[in-house]
Amino acid sequence: MSQPIDLSGQVAIVTGAAGGLGKAYALMLAERGAAVVVNDLGGDTRGEGSSAGLAQAVVGEIVARGGRAIANCDSVATKVGGEAITRAALDAFGRVDIVINNAGNQRNALFEDLSEADIESVLAVHLKGAFFVTQPAYRLMKQQGYGRIVFTSSQSGVFGNPYRANYGAAKTGVIGLMRVLALEAPAGIRVNSVMPNASGSRMGAPGETRVDKDFMDAIMARSHRFPGAGAPEYVAALVTWLASPQCDVHGEAFSVLRGHYGRVFTGLVDGWAAPRGHVPTPEDVVAHLAEIRDPARWDEPMSGIDEGDIVIERLERRFGPG
Repeated sequence: MSQPIDLSGQVAIVTGAAGGLGKAYALMLAERGAAVVVNDLGGDTRGEGSSAGLAQAVVGEIVARGGRAIANCDSVATKVGGEAITRAALDAFGRVDIVINNAGNQRNALFEDLSEADIESVLAVHLKGAFFVTQPAYRLMKQQGYGRIVFTSSQSGVFGNPYRANYGAAKTGVIGLMRVLALEAPAGIRVNSVMPNASGSRMGAPGETRVDKDFMDAIMARSHRFPGAGAPEYVAALVTWLASPQCDVHGEAFSVLRGHYGRVFTGLVDGWAAPRGHVPTPEDVVAHLAEIRDPARWDEPMSGIDEGDIVIERLERRFGPG
């Protein structure tokens, strides 16, 4: 039996924490002893509008349960807003130990119909926001020699979903950010990401007029399979562990979908190598396409440098020392 997760004395920033997943994270972290900065603009799923009352309502729930929390409504999409969020944590609680990047918006449409505003708004919140919120907190974590950072990616980015080119691009970018920061971070800081899927969240609402109705009906039909396993608390259990001192994994991504948990990673298949001294033609590539695409044997590079080492080892195995 693992030791209970105790976050007493820890300070957590949770963005997009006024509802759905973010609220579940904030409540669970507070339940385990963390003081929480509940950040949320309180706008709609497109990122428009604001309401300070939504974040304050979550704070009220935490305080009513005996926890500590403050509300914050600064935007994650600007450098000034990101710095203000960390400053709010310092002013209220004196430190930052945990950052959960959860704030999001969505502007779904066919690729050819996405406007400049649709693209910029989603990239600003999901990808730029991950930079702007994490940077000031990360600097503090380096000074104190400890920290836990959780980024939010998505199946829409890693695997792809129709109508979400802007969202998918942003969420794949988050994976790249996570992997690089994990390589740069000192030993006391753990950096990971989640690919959550939960019912009952604002981001999961189907109210997008530019998406084909039949497609949305099919998605909603799937959402009724294993309905109880879609609650945000399923994701919050994983996120709370990733945010804890007990977390011993680093630079990894995890999918949570209908109560199913699984690590998601990128592999490099064994592939084909051109004979030494032979510059291949396009026809050579086609002739060896089955080997190039065969997933029977693969390695998992942990960095770009690691991929280079893997390829060198493969070449030496096939052709001898270079």
